[in-house]
This record gives sequence, structure tokens and C-alpha cells, in this order.
Amino acid sequence: MRSAFLRHRFFTHAVAIALGVALGVAGLPVWREILILINQSEYGKLVEMCDGAMRDHYQAKIHAADNPSRDSGLKLHSAEVGLLVCQDYDLYQKSLTQWGLTENELSRMRLTAIEERASDLDEVIATHEIRY
Repeated sequence: MRSAFLRHRFFTHAVAIALGVALGVAGLPVWREILILINQSEYGKLVEMCDGAMRDHYQAKIHAADNPSRDSGLKLHSAEVGLLVCQDYDLYQKSLTQWGLTENELSRMRLTAIEERASDLDEVIATHEIRY
């Protein structure tokens, strides 16, 4: 009697585990899409702010190298402080990775953020172009 009960219990537990794994695998894409929908807006803002900070820093660095002065040094220092927003962006991105998003999904979110801000190809190019 006890042997039959143990076999039955083992079978039901095995079926429950198998169903749980199957639901987990099937539900993962849905989970990722939900994460993207919830976080797209905030992530997009951080992408834009970090992109602008990097562009400003690069331009200030080139200007300081070409025209060394106290003013250009102060602008460069200010641009370096502005790069702190990129740390927030990086931390947010790592958090999304820990929640299950892949690098491809994060890339898609970055492209979506850029496309939302740009109404035509010239604006997309201007977003990525470094001018000095």
C-alpha cells in the first residue's frame, strides 16, 4: 500500500514539475515583452540623456584640445560631470538584464527610443552624428 502511494506521489510531482517547466519556457517571451512595455519610456529617456552627454563631452574635449583655455577646461569638466547620467543608464540596463532581457532586446529598446524621437531619417542621423 505504501509503495503504491509513493509511486503515485512521485508521478504527480513529476507531472507538476514538467508542467511548471513547460509553462515557464512558454511564458518567458511574454514576460520579456511585458518588461519591455513597462520600461521602454524610462529606458528611452536614459538613452537620450546619455547619448547627449557623450556628444557634449566629445565636443568639449575636441574644443579644449584645439583651444586650450580656462573656459574650455571648465566646459570640459562640466561635460565630464554630465556623463554621470550614463551611469544611471548603465545601472538601469543591468537591472533589465537581471530581470531577463537579452542584449538583443535592449538594442531593440534603444532603437525604438531613437525612432520615437525622430520623425525622419535626417533626425535619426543627427542623433548619432558627432559634430565638432
